[in-house]
Amino acid sequence: MSELSVPTVVLPVEVECADGRVFQGRVFMPAASPVHDGPTRAEEWINDATQFFAFLPDGLDAPVLMNKREVLVLSLSLPPGPGADGGEAAEGPIHHVRVEAEKRTLVGDLAVDMPPTHQRVLDYLNRAESFLLLREGSVRHLIQKERITRVIEVHEE
Repeated sequence: MSELSVPTVVLPVEVECADGRVFQGRVFMPAASPVHDGPTRAEEWINDATQFFAFLPDGLDAPVLMNKREVLVLSLSLPPGPGADGGEAAEGPIHHVRVEAEKRTLVGDLAVDMPPTHQRVLDYLNRAESFLLLREGSVRHLIQKERITRVIEVHEE
């Protein structure tokens, strides 16, 4: 039956749940995207229609199933080397923001890949996806939008 399994890429992550618990472990993303060349991007994977995902906590031999609705922030580091951008699309303007979600505050960049007439942070936040991708150097934070209370644009002086 292994010939029916989907090839995956295993990525180390930190999952912070809405109840405050934090887990270190790995997730399994499809090795090929159905909509573009290369592996599935983290934001595509977390925003797909499935409600649960397999998560292998550090120190355990078997994965647990986690409910996406209970994830506050899922953070992952991009590996160094060629393709270190994770195949991310970087179209559109970059907005430097502070995101407040539950008791957590994160600061980073939003790449607003929207049509020219909809490139405000507000337009991007109102997209249908459940998770927001915030870039902080080589770290990618996937933040559940339902748990975000405020987003503030940070202007360099």
